[in-house]
Amino acid sequence: MSVLLKLIRLGLVLGALGVATFAMLALFGFAAPELDLLNHVQILLLPGTAIALPILAMALRGWGRGAAIIYAFVGLAASASVLLPEFLGSMRERPAAPAEGSITMMTHNLFGMNYEMEKVTAAIFAEDPDIIVLQEYFGEQATELHPLLLAEYPFFVRCRGGKRANLGLYSRIPFDQQEDGACPSDAYGTTRTAHILASFQTEDGKPFSVITTHMDWPIPVSRQQEQLSVLSEVLDKIEGPMILAGDFNSTPWSYSLRQFVANNGLVRETMNLLTFPMSWHYFGAWRDTLPFLPLDHVMTRGGVMVHGIHTGQATASDHLPVVFSFSVD
Repeated sequence: MSVLLKLIRLGLVLGALGVATFAMLALFGFAAPELDLLNHVQILLLPGTAIALPILAMALRGWGRGAAIIYAFVGLAASASVLLPEFLGSMRERPAAPAEGSITMMTHNLFGMNYEMEKVTAAIFAEDPDIIVLQEYFGEQATELHPLLLAEYPFFVRCRGGKRANLGLYSRIPFDQQEDGACPSDAYGTTRTAHILASFQTEDGKPFSVITTHMDWPIPVSRQQEQLSVLSEVLDKIEGPMILAGDFNSTPWSYSLRQFVANNGLVRETMNLLTFPMSWHYFGAWRDTLPFLPLDHVMTRGGVMVHGIHTGQATASDHLPVVFSFSVD
C-alpha cells in the first residue's frame, strides 16, 4: 500500500510540475509557433497551476518543497498574465447606442452535423438581427434554413466550396457583394476556405463593409498562419469602417491571433466570450458540454462602434451565436 501511495504522490507531483512547465513555455509562443499552441488551452492551464500549488505543498517535504512551490507559482503567474487582460477587457464600458441608426448583427457557426434548423431560426428571431453571417452553412442546412429566412432577409449570398468555404450572409439592408474570387459556387470544389465581402450603407448614407470567414484549426501551425496572412492581404484593400466576423478556430490568448489583430489595426470586440464547444463526441455519441473556448470573434476598424455584445441562445450547433449592436461613426 505504501508503494502505491508513493506512486500516486509521484504522479501528482510530476503532473503539477508539468502543468506549470506548459504555462511557462506558452509565454515563448512568439518565438516558436508550436509553443503558441499551448496558449489555446490557457483556460485549463490557469486552474491547473492553481491546483498544483496545494498539491506540491502537501506532497513534498524539505528544500524541494519550497523550490517546487515557487516553480508552480511562476507558472500560475505566466498563465494569469495572458488571461487577466482578457477578463479585464470584457469589463470595459462601451459607448451608448445612438437614439437612431443602431444595427444588430449575428455571426454563427451552424455546425455541419446540425440539422435542427428550427432551433437556428428561433435563435435568430429571438435576437432579430439586421445582418446575419453564417459559417459551416452546407447544402443540407440551406435547403431548410434559406426559405425560413428569405421573407425577413431578402438580400443574401452563399459560398459553396471545401471544408471551411461554406458561408452565408443574409440581410434586411441592401448590399453589394465585392466579387474578389474568394466566394466559390461549386459545392464539390476543393477551395478549403473562403470569405464573403459586402458593402453596406446606413440609413443616413454612411458606408461600411462586412466580411465573414472561417479559419482552419491551428494544427498544422503553418496552415492557419497562411490563411491569416491571405486574409490580411484582403483587409489591407478595404477602406473605411469595417466589421470582420466569423469562426477563427483560434483563441485570443494565442500570439498568432493577437498579432493578426495588431497588424491589421483591428479592435477585437469579443473579449472573454466563450462559444465552443456546446457538444462533444465521446462514448459513441454527441453529448452536451459547457463552452470554454472563445473561437468566434468580432473585430472592427475605422469608426465602427460596438454598443453591446453577447452570446445568443443555443441552436443544436457546437458553437453559440454571437450577437452585437453597432453604429458607424
